[in-house]
Amino acid sequence: MSQVQAANPAYPALHFLVRHGDWIAAIVSLAPVAAGILAWAAGMSVAFAIAGVAGGAFLYLIMRSYVELVRVIVDMLLPK
Repeated sequence: MSQVQAANPAYPALHFLVRHGDWIAAIVSLAPVAAGILAWAAGMSVAFAIAGVAGGAFLYLIMRSYVELVRVIVDMLLPK
């Protein structure tokens, strides 16, 4: 293995998700919340804000499970 390959690990996206997955899940889940609040502030129904909060909670659950799945895959299947 050359030094270039050792410096750049295989599967950089998976390793990025392992390291920063908690923050990514939190930030991604805030997008529907912000959109719902902005829609409500723009004069639309309060239902948009409620739907944004519910969508953000669901998206957080989905993203956290994805991050955990990636962590299991990296831990069990990728060579060390």
